Parts: sequence; structure tokens; C-alpha cells
Amino acid sequence: MIQQHGENAISWREWNEEAFEVARSEGKPVLLTLGATWCHWCHVMDEQAYSDQRVIDLVNNQFIPVRVDVDQRPDISLRYNQGTYPSVVFLSGDGQFLAGRPYTPADEMVSVLQRVCNGETVSEPPTKAGATQDNNGSVDAVLDRLTYLYDEKFGGFAYEPKQPPWEALHFLTARYGMTGKRSLMRMVDKTLEWMWNGIYDHKDQGFFRYAVSQDWKVPHYEKMLVTNASLALIYAEAYQVTRSPLYHAALMGIADFISVRFFVLQHGLLAASQDADEVYYQTSWKDRDRRTPPAIDRTAYAGWNALAAHALIQAGNVLPRPAWVGVGYNYLNNIWRNGWTSSGGLRHRLGESGDPTPVLADHVEFLRALLFLYQSTGNAEALERAVAVAGTTQRLFGAPDGGCYDTMPPQSFEARLLPREQPVRDNAVWAEALMTLAYLTGDDSYATTAKSTLDVFESVVPGRSYLGSHASRRMEEDEEALFLPAGSAWGRAKSMQTHGPVSFVLVGNDLDSRYRRLLRATHRVYAPHRILQQLDPERDTDRIRGLGFPIDRNPALYVCMGERCLAPITTREEVRAMARARPWATGML
Repeated sequence: MIQQHGENAISWREWNEEAFEVARSEGKPVLLTLGATWCHWCHVMDEQAYSDQRVIDLVNNQFIPVRVDVDQRPDISLRYNQGTYPSVVFLSGDGQFLAGRPYTPADEMVSVLQRVCNGETVSEPPTKAGATQDNNGSVDAVLDRLTYLYDEKFGGFAYEPKQPPWEALHFLTARYGMTGKRSLMRMVDKTLEWMWNGIYDHKDQGFFRYAVSQDWKVPHYEKMLVTNASLALIYAEAYQVTRSPLYHAALMGIADFISVRFFVLQHGLLAASQDADEVYYQTSWKDRDRRTPPAIDRTAYAGWNALAAHALIQAGNVLPRPAWVGVGYNYLNNIWRNGWTSSGGLRHRLGESGDPTPVLADHVEFLRALLFLYQSTGNAEALERAVAVAGTTQRLFGAPDGGCYDTMPPQSFEARLLPREQPVRDNAVWAEALMTLAYLTGDDSYATTAKSTLDVFESVVPGRSYLGSHASRRMEEDEEALFLPAGSAWGRAKSMQTHGPVSFVLVGNDLDSRYRRLLRATHRVYAPHRILQQLDPERDTDRIRGLGFPIDRNPALYVCMGERCLAPITTREEVRAMARARPWATGML
């Protein structure tokens, strides 16, 4: 993401060892700017502060300027983000954090640069909300914190800016499923409805990245693959629970948007993002048709594509749109073919050479999507691949005391700059996937690893998003103060580990029309921490007997909560009656 603005321009460098060697030899600080192709204020800062001749002269004469695209290097972003994009970070030549700031206008930037040269403090103080939270590592603490943050008037959490809180909504939906407490689902419903009326593009489809206003009505106009895929999953869950036409429309719109607007024929995968273009989106619907749509970053990132594949498979299940299941399968297959090796794991960027160190987040999203594909289709190859991904993930990222680091051990100069950390959210997804894998394979060692993973983070949940000592970044801690994404993910996984999954076992021949009708009806049912297994009486005889179910050619659905199982379900009407009764709701608080 090196950008020049003519002869009189900042001489941006790549993030590499040479840049820091020059900084050390010349006794200059490194000016690190973190941005992204979709980032509106990054473009503004380029056009104003970084194009101001005073800034250009100061930077080129007194600093070593380095530019990083945060989508390409999420590991750098996690360690140096200052609360938003762009972030401006000052480092010594040996990597010591000196100061950091978010977006800075030209006049202020001149002052900041001069003060850094003089050794003065220029960082903004940490947010009080993030610094004062209690951490007691319980599901109840997560729920209490979300209840405290909840906006009764407009949904969502805190006031502004308003971020789509999909992890919190997943947690609350699962909690509602466990307890039957309607107030929890009302929090989900209000938030989803206000987001739909505020940050959804009802003309071109898709959700914007977030809102700058409490009522969701003033969007930030970027559209991200990760945002839309994540929201598709929670709208799908909410549709399973409520059958709301609004959620149906949202899910249809997201799936259409990402599979059409973001599809890149060149690599058969999905693009990363669409730029924010305020002029385009503030133009009337009629006149917008005459304007060129915002540019798209066609880079394919493995984790985001796996997440989108997961979302499309889920949308195909619940709407139902079987073709979307096939599309999701194709994306996962392309990731496997183009990005996976058993020795090196998953490449972060697909279709390009020179990828950075693999990251945990990509691996856990790929693992989760493969497991969901297996549950949705019974595709045995998907489960085999999931087992392989789990093994490689543990080998590459596993920490000695439990859980996983976010990267592999940094090499060369990065070892002193990027010490490994353990992110709460990614480890929570990892633990959920391992518990699912334990049930599907019968291998309890996965469940043991999942428990040790969750236990590691009890000391930091719900106030912090990671275990580690890198004190130079702020964004994730600000997010925990505003809408609790990592804490919510941990809480949901911890609840699954405590109470166990709701097990759906569908036994029968998939060529039987009765079986297919049962499967379609089952896909439309929401149950907290649900694990679905499709077993054939001839192919899976030992597994069926091991679970204690009869070998019968007549298709039947067996639903169990721990040691308690319902009577066999054999018709769609019985599936619907079970969904209405919600037998997994224990009433516990």
C-alpha cells in the first residue's frame, strides 16, 4: 500500500527490516501509518495531512515513514492500532513504542511531529471505560456487562459510534435458547431492526461497516466482506427463531450482495471490501445510477472467504436456497486448493505470492466453516479436512499453557516488534470448533483442549480482548468497552462447554424423499450450541449403535440434551412442533 503523490511526497517504505535498520543508523523514529484501501479517513489524511508540504518535509527529514495495509497485515494492526483507522504510530529504531494517535489533521500533525522530535508525549490517554471493567471470567459477567451497555432506545450497545455487535447478538440468542427469557431476544430484535433501518443499503444491498450516530442513521460508507458475512449469520439465527420477514429480507440481500458484487472471477473467491464514497451514497437513488460505484478491493483473504462461505451455506439452509450451499462449498474448496498446505497451514492472502505469516483467525474461521459444511451436507471430506486443519492449527499456534497464539513465532526483526498474543475471540471460536469436532469424531481430546483454552482467559473476560504484554494498541480494548465482541464470543463458548451441545442426529438414506424433507425442516430450527450429524444406516452402523439409536431404514431425527433424548421425530410437522416447544430451554438464569 505504498502511495506517492508526485515528486514532493512522503517517501513511504514497506514494513521490513531495512526500514528499521535505517532508523537505527540515522537515529530517527519510525512513523508507522496503518490504513486500508476502504478507509475513508485514510484517504482524507493522504489528501490533506500527508500532502501538506510542512508535513512532507518534516517526515522525510526527521522520520523513517512506513505504511501498512491492515487487511494484509492484521498482526501489525492488532499491536499498534490506536482506536481507529488511520492510526499514526511512532516507534524507535529498535521497535520501542513512543507514541500513537488516530486520524490527525494537517496543522495538528505538524505539531505532533515536532513534539515527537523533541521527545514530548503525544498519545491520547486510554479510555476510562476499558480501564475500569472488572474481569471475573464468567458467563453471568458477560451478560451483566452487555445488559449495562445495552441501548434501550435504539438497540446495540453504548451510544456512538455504533458498531454491528454480531458476537454479542449470537451470545444473547444462545442465552435466550437456553433460558427462554424473552427480554434477551428483544435486545436482539431491536438491534437487528435498527441496523436494518440505518446501516443497510436498500438500493445496492449490503450493510455498511458501522454508524457514527446513536440511531444508526449516519453510516460510515465502507462495505466489508467480514461485516456482511458476520451479519448474515446472526440474521439467519434470528430468522430461525422468529420467522420475521425483515430478517428474511436482510439475509437475502446480504447473500445476493456478497455473491454478486464481491465475486472475483479471476480467483473464484470473494473480494475484501468496497470503498467508502460519501458523494455516491449521498446522491439520490435515481441519480446514483448515473455514477460509477465505489471501487472494490479484489484481494481474497482466506478467513473472510471462509466466513462468507459459512454464511452462504447457512443462508441456503434456512431460507432455503440450496444453490447457495453449493456456492459456499465451492469457496471452501477453492480455499483448500489454493491456500492450504499441511506443513504451512493457510495462506492469509489467496492468489498472491509473498504472503505474511499465517494468522490464527483465518484457521479458526476455515475450521468452523468446514465443520458447518459437514453438518449441513454430510460431506465426509469436509470432516476429514476439518480434522487436518485442527491438527495443523494446534501445531502452528498452540500455546504451552492452553489456547493459541494469534501468529506463528515471528522471524528476524519482527521477533522484537511483534511478540505473540492470545486473542480471546479467535480462541473462543477455536474452542467451539473443537467441542463440535469432539462430538462429531468421538475423540474427547478435542474437548479437553477446548476446556483448557477457555480456562486460560478467565482472568481477562469480559474487560479485555487478549492475553499479552503489548501495550501499544487500543482498538480492541475500546471495542470491549463499547460492545464486548471478545467477551461475548468467550461467553457463548463457555456456555457450550458448561451445558453441552443440543445434539441433532438424523438417521436415514439421503436418497429417501422423507429423509430430505426432515433435513430441510431441521435446517430451519434454531437450538443453542446445536450440532447436527447425518448418519446412514448402512454406512454408519457402528456410529449409530454407539450413540444408542436403532438401525432403521425409516428416517428419523433424534434430539438430545445431555443424557435426555426426545422421542424419535419422523415428520416435518413434528420438527416444527419441537421448534415451537423449545425443549432445550431449561429456564435457568
